[in-house]
Amino acid sequence: MSPETQEFKADIVIVGGGIIGSAAAYFLAIGGRAGRVAVIEPDPSYERAATPAGAGGVRRLMSRVENIQMSQFSLDFYAKFEDSLGTDIQFKRQGYLFLATKDGAAVMEQNFETQRQEGVDAELLDLPALQSRFPSVGVDNVALACHSPRDGWIDPYAALMGFRKKAESLGVSYIKDRVIGLETSKGAVSGARLESGGTLRGAVFLNTAGPWAAEVAAMIGATLPVRPMCRVQHYWRCGAPLEPLPLIKDETGAFLRPEGAGFVGGRPSWAIDPGFVWEVDRGYFATYFEDTVWPLLAAMVPKFETIRLERTWGGHYAQNLFDGNMIIGRFSEGFENFYTACGFSGHGIMHAPAVGRALAELALAGQFETLDLSRMGMHRIWDDSPYPELGIR
Repeated sequence: MSPETQEFKADIVIVGGGIIGSAAAYFLAIGGRAGRVAVIEPDPSYERAATPAGAGGVRRLMSRVENIQMSQFSLDFYAKFEDSLGTDIQFKRQGYLFLATKDGAAVMEQNFETQRQEGVDAELLDLPALQSRFPSVGVDNVALACHSPRDGWIDPYAALMGFRKKAESLGVSYIKDRVIGLETSKGAVSGARLESGGTLRGAVFLNTAGPWAAEVAAMIGATLPVRPMCRVQHYWRCGAPLEPLPLIKDETGAFLRPEGAGFVGGRPSWAIDPGFVWEVDRGYFATYFEDTVWPLLAAMVPKFETIRLERTWGGHYAQNLFDGNMIIGRFSEGFENFYTACGFSGHGIMHAPAVGRALAELALAGQFETLDLSRMGMHRIWDDSPYPELGIR
C-alpha cells in the first residue's frame, strides 16, 4: 500500500500511530479478522509525540473500576511484553506510593476499598508504618499512605515501538502522511484525505491522534473536549544514600521515581494555558523548578533538598478538559463507523494495552466484549455527567 496513488483502500484506518493507535493495530492484527489495517502517522520518528516524553507509570491505585481493570490488564500485559512482542520495555515492578494529607485521607481509604474489591494487592500505611517501610520519605503534612508494591513503570518509547514493529510484522501498513480532511457519505466516514494528495478509503476509522484528536474530530464537525497540555519533567541526581523507592505521588500533582542512577519527576505547570509548547523556556522552567517543583520533591523526600538537576524536557498530555478521564467509543451521533480513544490526561501509556484491545473490539464487533468501558463514552459529555478520578490522579 502506498500513498503515491491517488486513491487506495484499507478495511480499518487508524489516524495516529502513537502508543494507543499502535496498540489498536496490534490487537486488530493478532485477531486475524480485521483484513487490511492502515495507520496514518506523520512523524515515524515520534520526535513530537506524547508517548516518548511520558514517565511510563502503570498503576492500579485509581478510584474508578474501569481504570483499575484497565490497569490490571495492562500491568499483566506489560509484564509479558518481551515474551509476547519481542521487545524489552525495561519493565520495573518497583511499586507506587501515594501520600495523602488529612483532608485527602478519607478519599484514599474509599479508593482503597474499591481497589481491594478489584483484587489490587495494595496496603494502607499509617505514619509509623510509612516511616518503617520508607525512612527517606517525608511525613510532614502526610496523614496516610497507600502502597502497591507490584505496580511499576516501563520505557514508553520501547513499548510504542514494540507495538508498532509487531503490528507491521503481522501485516499492518504504516503510512507516513498527515490527515488534512475526512470525506463522508451516507452517514459514514468514507475516506481520509492526505497531505500527500492521496485519499485512503476505509470501512471503519479510529481517531487515536492524542493531543491532535480534537483537530481530527473537527474534520467531521464533531467536538471533543481534548486539548494539548504542556507537561515538563526533570531528571536529577542525589548524592545522599536512599533505600529503593517506588514511584511517589501526592495531592499536589508532584511525582518522582527512580531512573537509572538518578530520578525523574515533576509537576504539571498549571500556569500554562492549553496548547502546544514546543520550545521549553529554560528560564521560566528553571525558575518554576526551583520555586515550585523542587520544594515539593524535597517535601516528599527530604534528602532531595540537595540535588543536581541535569535535564529538563517538555511533552504533552492529551487533556480531557471536561473531567480528566479518557473518552472511548463513537464520538459523533452522525457517523457510526468512527471511533476514538483520547483524553487520557496522563494515563495513556498506562492503559494502552487495554484500550488497544477495546478499540479492536469496537472496530470488529461494534461493542465492548471484555471490559465494559461504556461509562467512559461521549454520552457523559453530552449529558453533562462528569466521571472523574477521585483523589490523587
